Amino acid sequence: MARVRILISWLAGLAVTDLLSGAIVYAQSAPSAWGAGQSLWVGAEYSYMQAGFPVDSSVHLSGIGAFVNYNWNHRFGVEGQARFLNLSSWNGETEQDYLAGPRYTFLHSNKWRPFAGFQAGIVNIHYPFELGSGNSFAVAPGGGLEYRFGRKWSIRAGYEYQFLFDKPSFTSEPSFGLKPRGASGGISYRIF
Repeated sequence: MARVRILISWLAGLAVTDLLSGAIVYAQSAPSAWGAGQSLWVGAEYSYMQAGFPVDSSVHLSGIGAFVNYNWNHRFGVEGQARFLNLSSWNGETEQDYLAGPRYTFLHSNKWRPFAGFQAGIVNIHYPFELGSGNSFAVAPGGGLEYRFGRKWSIRAGYEYQFLFDKPSFTSEPSFGLKPRGASGGISYRIF
C-alpha cells in the first residue's frame, strides 16, 4: 500500500511539473515571425545598354531578356539571365548575354530590397556592317532596387557594367576588350 501511495504521489508530482513546464514552454500560441526560407523567382526585363563596340562610342542597343533568382535566404542568392539586345540595332550590331552569379540583398524589408550582384558568362556580339561575330568571356558587376508589390510579384530596376576580355580580332581596338553597360527594368513572379 505504501508503494501505491508513493507511485501516486510521484505521478501527481510529474503531472503538476508537466503542466507548469507546459505553461512556460508553450505559452506562445502563434509564432511571432517566420524564417526567410528559400524562394525561386522568374522574370522578364527590358534593357537599354551602351554598346561596347565601337569603343567609347555613344551607340546604344536595347532588347528583352529573362532572369531567374534562387534565394537561399533573404540576403544570399544566385541569379542567371539571358538577354537579347536585338531591338534597336546599329547597322546590324546585336548582343546576346548568358550570365550567372551570386546576388546579395542589403536590407531586409517587406517591400524595398536593394541588391548587388556579380555575374560571369558568355557574351555574343554580332558586329556592325557585317564585320563578323564573336563570343567573349565576360564579368558583370551590377546592382539595383527591387520593389515587391505583392506576395508573389515584384518589379526591379538595375544597372550593370560588363567587362569583355576578348577584343575583336579584325580591328585595332584596345587590347583590354569591350565594356558594354546599361540599365534594365523588369517584373518577376515567385514560383515558391
